[in-house]
Amino acid sequence: MTVSIMKGVQKLPLHKVFHGQSETCRLQLANEQGLHDGHNLVKVVIEVPEPAFQCCNMKFSDLKHKAVYGSDGKKVGKVIDFVFSFTNNKIALKSVILGGSRIEEILESAHVKPDKDPLFGLGCIDKITDKVYLKTACNSLQTTLDTGTIAAEDMKLSKLAKLRVIDSDGIKIGNVIDVWFDSVNKIWLVLGGGFVEETLEKIGTRPNIDFLVPEDYIASLTPKEIRLKWTKFQLRATCEKEYEKMKREIVSRDQVGDAREPQLRLTGAPPRGFV
Repeated sequence: MTVSIMKGVQKLPLHKVFHGQSETCRLQLANEQGLHDGHNLVKVVIEVPEPAFQCCNMKFSDLKHKAVYGSDGKKVGKVIDFVFSFTNNKIALKSVILGGSRIEEILESAHVKPDKDPLFGLGCIDKITDKVYLKTACNSLQTTLDTGTIAAEDMKLSKLAKLRVIDSDGIKIGNVIDVWFDSVNKIWLVLGGGFVEETLEKIGTRPNIDFLVPEDYIASLTPKEIRLKWTKFQLRATCEKEYEKMKREIVSRDQVGDAREPQLRLTGAPPRGFV
């Protein structure tokens, strides 16, 4: 949040009007003085950043390769990757990376030209249709080579997808094939691999269903692997429980047709007897 004072047409930061006070105190002093500084009428303006765009009920694969246009109407590129930050095993989407033409990507991968791709945060997004439209002009975007845009502890989705996902016993159960944002913009990992396929086949779901794991299931995340809190047996038992719950909910809604949803979300702790 930015707090400032408007004096005529001139915008002055509060620290220059009430020098030596904290920002909270400066705002209080401005109000106590009747929004005047001496003889001139001043106006307190509180600038609150616009909320970030919500990618609700959307996967990365839904955005990948979409063309992106700046507020000036110019095409910036296309979505090629995400950058995530991790704090206390919590995942947050930090920015979206754009790529150019296929020729440019080949030249960059061959180190013929610098790998300098534009990127933007969710706060820059105006709307998403079959294209992504930004509130920002093309020439104002930062790039992957700019200082601070990608921190040492950040990770691209392309790298995240190469990490092995293991259970609490260290047994590999699969890998991340996508990420999904739920109705409150919370991030879920979409897992794939032999164990996932076997589990979904065993409980009788459709073969192309998304196997979703929330960040609450993550015990630790390192540059080499993602360790979950439960064993593969607990995960399988949770799958069975969630699938039965899903079928009951669909029947209770009197929904006709295939009772199998396109998603299977793991929630809560494993059923009793498996902990």
